Amino acid sequence: MKKVLYLHGLESGQGGPKVDYLADNCYVHAPEMDYTRKDIFSFLIKTVEDFKPDVIIGSSIGGYTAYMLGALYNIKVVAFNPAFHSRTIEPNFPEFINSQICRDARIILGDQDTVINPNTTLEWLKDHIMMQHPNIKIENVKGMGHRVPLDIFINKIQNEL
Repeated sequence: MKKVLYLHGLESGQGGPKVDYLADNCYVHAPEMDYTRKDIFSFLIKTVEDFKPDVIIGSSIGGYTAYMLGALYNIKVVAFNPAFHSRTIEPNFPEFINSQICRDARIILGDQDTVINPNTTLEWLKDHIMMQHPNIKIENVKGMGHRVPLDIFINKIQNEL
């Protein structure tokens, strides 16, 4: 069984149906995330180094964080509506983190997302990532907003488990 690190979004909590699904299908670690804590970066580094995930899945700011960790550790990432831009908070990450490029990532965008605009995300990806690594997989989900319904979540991650 694969090991999955799941990072929830800013206004979501630990656990829930997505984590329950993951727990039934893999070894999952889904820590309570406080993206405002001063030691967030060292907490995340310790989490990855202790748990050693095969895949990191995240949503919104958790998707952004998953992408950055995947880049640092060369771990596969599935990021739903990642907050590469338009974040309401800035986690206390070192400056170099934004220059990291993940080699194995699927980025899943809801075309109805009104929190993290998918068109802005596509432009950001073109400007910051796609020129350096064109193999990032980007998927648009018609009708999906910022919150990812369980059926879409399962459909998009089941092949990763």
